[in-house]
Amino acid sequence: MIKYRILIPLFMVALLCSSNIVFSEKIIENKSNNISELTILSQKPSRIQNVMNFSSMKIEYPMSTVPIIVEKEGFFVIKLDVEEFNEVFAYISTAYEEITEDYWLNVNEYWMFEDYWYINVSVPQIVPEELYNITVMINLGGKLYSTSQPRAVSVVEEFTKDFSFIHITDFHVGDPRGFSESIWKTIGWKSIKRCIHEINLLKPEFVIISGDVVFGQLYPFEYRREYEKCFEMIQMFDVPTYLCPGNHDGYRRPGEDGLEFWTEYFGPLYYSFDFGDYHFQAINSFDMPASRRLSFFFIALNWGGSIQDEQLQWIENDLIENAGDLNFMFMHHNPLWETTHDSLVGRKYKNRQELLSIIDQNDVDMVLAGHVHVDNVTIQNDTIFLTTTTPESGISAEDGYWGYRMIDIENGEISSYNYKDPKYSIPSYKIKAKYPSNKKANVENGLETDIKAHLEFVLPLADYEVDYGEIVMQRWNDRFIQLYVEATIEQNSTQTIKVSKASNFKSY
Repeated sequence: MIKYRILIPLFMVALLCSSNIVFSEKIIENKSNNISELTILSQKPSRIQNVMNFSSMKIEYPMSTVPIIVEKEGFFVIKLDVEEFNEVFAYISTAYEEITEDYWLNVNEYWMFEDYWYINVSVPQIVPEELYNITVMINLGGKLYSTSQPRAVSVVEEFTKDFSFIHITDFHVGDPRGFSESIWKTIGWKSIKRCIHEINLLKPEFVIISGDVVFGQLYPFEYRREYEKCFEMIQMFDVPTYLCPGNHDGYRRPGEDGLEFWTEYFGPLYYSFDFGDYHFQAINSFDMPASRRLSFFFIALNWGGSIQDEQLQWIENDLIENAGDLNFMFMHHNPLWETTHDSLVGRKYKNRQELLSIIDQNDVDMVLAGHVHVDNVTIQNDTIFLTTTTPESGISAEDGYWGYRMIDIENGEISSYNYKDPKYSIPSYKIKAKYPSNKKANVENGLETDIKAHLEFVLPLADYEVDYGEIVMQRWNDRFIQLYVEATIEQNSTQTIKVSKASNFKSY
C-alpha cells in the first residue's frame, strides 16, 4: 500500500535533509554522448526526433488522478521510476486541446531516494493557465527515451481565497442498477459523460471523486474492462481530478483484486494534496485485508467502511504536519454512520470512532463521502459532513436524483455546498452547451440559479469578438486560433453566444 504525502514542499525538504539521499550532479553536457542539454533545450519538445518510449520508466507522480496544481514560477517534484540516466528533461503539453502547445520545465536538481528519482522542476512565467500532460525525457547512453502522464499538471496564475470545486461520487461503471432510472441514459455511460460535459461547462478549479468508480460485481474478470473504461472517461475532464477508492473498486474476486487495478490505473490508495493554503486528504475507507474483501459475483462478504491502524496513524500525522487554513477529507464511507448492515458477518466500520475523534481534534472543516446514493448534510462539532448522490446508479431516496455537488470558497471560508437547501446537490441534465457552428454556441441553463459557462471556439486565424460574455484567453498556431469565453447564463434561460471578426480586425 502506498502511504505518502504527495510531494509537497515539506516532503521535498525532508528528503533533502535525509542522510540517506544520494545526490546526482546535473550533467550540462556529456562529452561521451552525441546529445547535449543545449541541443535538446534549444528545440520545441514536439519537434525533437528519434525519441523512444521506455517501458521500464514511469512517472509515479504527478498523474491524471493525482495531479499537481502549481502557480506560474512555482516548483514541484516529479517522482520517476527508472534505474539510471545521463541527463533528464521535462516538459508539459496542452491536454486534449484543439491547438497544442508545449513548454520546457526548468530542471533545478534531482536525486535518488529509495529506488526512485525525484526531479525538482519549476514552471516558467510564460506558461498560460491550463491543464497539461507531463513528459519526462532522459538521455541514456546517447539515446533519448520518454514517458508521459496525461492531465497531470494544472498551471494557475495564483492561488486565491475564492474558488470552487466539484464533488462527484459512485460512477459505478458497469453497474446495471441505473437501468431502473433510465436505461437509455445508462447505455454507453451517457449519464456519466453528461455530468462530465456539465462540469467542464462550469469549470471548477478541480474535481473530487470519492469512490465506487467501477462496479466489479457482475461477471468474472470484469475489472480490467471497467477500469480501462473509467480511466478513459476521466480523461474527458477539462480540470484536475482527484480520486479515492470505494468498496466496489476493491473487491477480491477469483483471479483478480480490485485494489491492484486501482494502483495500476489511479495510483495511491490514500494521499493528501494542497490547493494553496487549503489541505485535502484522500482516504481509503475500504481498507481491509484481502480475505475480508472477498466477493463472488453479486455476493460480497463486506461492503462497509474500514480504516486500518496504519492509515489512521497516517491521517493524524498528516493533519498535524500539514494543516491548512481549511482542512478537507474525502472518502467513500461517511464516518458518521455505522456500516454493520453492510457486512454478511456483521463487521463494524473499523476505527470509525477513532477517525471522528481525529476529525474533531484537528479541526477538519468538511468531510465528503458517497456510498449511499443520496444527498445528505450533517453538521457535527462544526465539521460539515456531506454525501452526494450518484451520476448513474440506482437512487436510494424518494427525493433523490442523479447529480454532483459544487462547494464554493469565498474569502477563505466555505460559503456554499447546496444547490438547494437543506441538502441537495446539482441535478444533472439541467445545463448543456451546443455548437450549431464554429462561431456560435447555445447554452441552456435549466437550474434555478445563474451559472458562469466556459466555452471554447476554434476558428481560422484572425481577431475576434463575442456579442455576449468575455474572451478570457486565446492561443493560436499558423492557421487557427482557439478562443476561451466566459459568459453568465441566467437561471432557467437559454443564451446564444456568437463570435465574429473584430471591428478593428487586423491580419496576423
